[in-house]
Amino acid sequence: MGKNTFSGIVIRVKDLDLCRSFYQNVIGLGMPVMDSSFWCEFNINGDSSLYLEKADKDETLPVSGGRIAWMLQVDNIQAFAATMEKSGYTQEHTSADR
Repeated sequence: MGKNTFSGIVIRVKDLDLCRSFYQNVIGLGMPVMDSSFWCEFNINGDSSLYLEKADKDETLPVSGGRIAWMLQVDNIQAFAATMEKSGYTQEHTSADR
């Protein structure tokens, strides 16, 4: 049997423009490979994608509960933290911070 891999992750969002800007400019994923008023796709490492899908206006989205951990490898954690702070984002400590 061959190796199973994820080909992509879909995140439903209320504010597509804000989330697009965050992943493009703050996280540094670059320009989306597909972009519309309801869907945005970023290529990750050439073989998978991060998809942002605009949720319906009246749709209730789940509140984050710490069930999913995102792992992002950066060359310089201090520089990345400074970029996040400059962009208006702060670190939120959770029970996973040990």
